[in-house]
Amino acid sequence: MILRKKRIAKEVVGIDTDKTILTKVVHRDIVDQAVAELAEGLPQADLVVIAVPTHSTSEVLASVAPHLKAGAIVCDVGRLKGPVLEKAGEILADHNPFVGCHPVVYMEDKDIDEAYPALFQNRPCILTLDKGRDEEAVNRVKKMWEAAGCKIEEMDPEVHDRLFSVLEDIPVLLLRLIRKTAGQANRYVDEVEDYFSRELKEIAKIDTTLSPQVTERFWANRRSIVHVLAYYRLKLKELSEVLQGGSLQDLQKLL
Repeated sequence: MILRKKRIAKEVVGIDTDKTILTKVVHRDIVDQAVAELAEGLPQADLVVIAVPTHSTSEVLASVAPHLKAGAIVCDVGRLKGPVLEKAGEILADHNPFVGCHPVVYMEDKDIDEAYPALFQNRPCILTLDKGRDEEAVNRVKKMWEAAGCKIEEMDPEVHDRLFSVLEDIPVLLLRLIRKTAGQANRYVDEVEDYFSRELKEIAKIDTTLSPQVTERFWANRRSIVHVLAYYRLKLKELSEVLQGGSLQDLQKLL
């Protein structure tokens, strides 16, 4: 929408396997063309944006690679960066630079019907790059996101993935475990939910709205999650020691 509205691209081609989506994007005037085949939509592209669930990005990269012309830039919009950059380095030719992008908007579960031009306005867009960065490609991708209203940041891919493990993955994992533990209380009381605290009710509400793809995201980012969990284990050990042999003041200081 932004590329067409601001005339940044001469032509925008949308590619999707879902025919309903192709009909909608044409009807809403989101793209100039909508096609179902990569071989039809990619060969003339100067810039390719991969927007698929995180766990599918590497597979789609492999499918896209054979159809790219020399000099075409590839980027993504996924939340996982390290493994995707590694895969891009293995799959893409040297004349097809890859720029990892993470626009932080939390709209993964939304439908094409909810797309609107101001979606990225004043939101961060994190660029993650490998050692062989192509400055011209990076600058072109930056200009695209700046045109969409984003605030551009650059971050090491490993740092990025650990950061979002802390901000997203670990909290969601803990919510799941808390909910599961509460459910196990049914062994003692049938209507255990009648006794949920306000906080636990909120946890249960959040947990039921989580995307079904969340487990795939955890698995794809397992390397970073394991690293962060090591820190949590240390803090839980410290908490246990304070509760067993410390004081109220020690607990307050820890928390």
